[in-house]
Amino acid sequence: MEIEAISNFLDAQQPAGAFVWVALFEPTTEVLEKMQEEFNLHELAIEDTNRGSQRPKIEEYGSTLFLVLHTIEQHGEEFVDGELHVYCGEHFVLTVRHRAETGFKALRSELEHDPQFLALGPGAALHGLIDTVVDRLFPEVDALEDRLDKLEETIFDAKNDKRVTAEALYALKRDTMCVRRAVTPLVEICSRLLTHKHPIFREELRPYFRDVLDHVTRINESLDNLRDMENSATQTNLSLITLAESEVTKKLAGWGAILMVPSIVGTIYGMNFKHMPELEWAYGYAYALGLMVVGSVALWAFFRKIKWV
Repeated sequence: MEIEAISNFLDAQQPAGAFVWVALFEPTTEVLEKMQEEFNLHELAIEDTNRGSQRPKIEEYGSTLFLVLHTIEQHGEEFVDGELHVYCGEHFVLTVRHRAETGFKALRSELEHDPQFLALGPGAALHGLIDTVVDRLFPEVDALEDRLDKLEETIFDAKNDKRVTAEALYALKRDTMCVRRAVTPLVEICSRLLTHKHPIFREELRPYFRDVLDHVTRINESLDNLRDMENSATQTNLSLITLAESEVTKKLAGWGAILMVPSIVGTIYGMNFKHMPELEWAYGYAYALGLMVVGSVALWAFFRKIKWV
C-alpha cells in the first residue's frame, strides 16, 4: 500500500475489524509528518514520538489511543532500553520503534494465521504488541536471576576477590533497575487498558488483556524478589569485606604485641645507666634473650588460641 493510500482507506467506509497496520523503525521527521497527515494524528503525540526518550504512558487524543512502551534488549552484557510508540484508531495501528532492533514480523505472521482473532480489529493487534513486549521480558529477568545465582556462589568463596563481587553486584542492580523502569509502568498501563472504554476494545478482548496483566504482575513480583535478594547479597558481601579487614587488623595487632616484648626488654637493657640490676652479671645477655623469646612465644601461643594470628 502506498503512503497516500492510507488516508483514502481510512476515509472510506470500512467493515468492523478492518484496519491498516504500519510499522516504522527510527523514522525521520519528514516521515512522521507524513504519518501525521495520513492518520490525522495529534501534533503533541507526534512531537513525543519525534523526540523519543519518553516515559511509558497511555494517552487519548480524540478517537486515537497513544501508548509508549519500553522494551529491553540484551546486547552482549549490556541491557538496551528501547521504546515502542503505538497509535491505535478504530481502523489503524501505527507503531514506531526507537533503539529497539527486534521487530514484530513474527507477531504479524501469527495474527495473519489466526483470522478469527485478527477480525477483532486494532485491539487484537494492540494486545499482540503488548503481550510480545511482556513475553520478551521473561528471558531478561531469568538472565538477571542466573547472574545473581552465580554471584551468590562466589560470595562465600575465600579465594574470590570480594571487591570484584561488589562491582558485579552493582552492575547487576543497575541492569535490574533498567528492566524495572520498563516493567513497573506496564502494570498501570495494562490495568487501565483492561477497563478502558474505547471502540477498539471489544468485550472478547478483555480476557486476553487480563492475561497480559497477570504476566506483567508476575514479572514485577519477580523483580521485587530479585531486588531484595540483591540487597541481601550486597550486604552480605560488604559484611564479609568488613570481617576480612577486621581479621587483618587483629593479625597486625597480635604481631605488634608479640614484637613489643623484645622491644621492651631490649629498651630496658639498652639504657646507659651505671647502676642497673644484672648489668655485671655473666648470664645477663642470655637471660635477656631468653626473656624476649619466652615472652614472644607465650603471646604468640595466646593469640594463636584466640585466632588472632
